[in-house]
Amino acid sequence: MTGGEKCSHTPEERKGCAVCREEEPEPFWCGSCNRGVPQKRCPYCGLKARKKKG
Repeated sequence: MTGGEKCSHTPEERKGCAVCREEEPEPFWCGSCNRGVPQKRCPYCGLKARKKKG
C-alpha cells in the first residue's frame, strides 16, 4: 500500500495494523522468527536481524 492508502480493516482490526495506525512498518527482519522487528537485535529470540530492503 502506497500513497497514503488505508487498509479495509474493521475498527477492531485496525489496532494491529501499522498502515491503519499510520506507523512505519518495522525496519528490520528476523529470519529466525520470520517477522519484522524494530531493532538490529531481535527482541524475541536475541539473534541479529537484517535491515529490510527498501
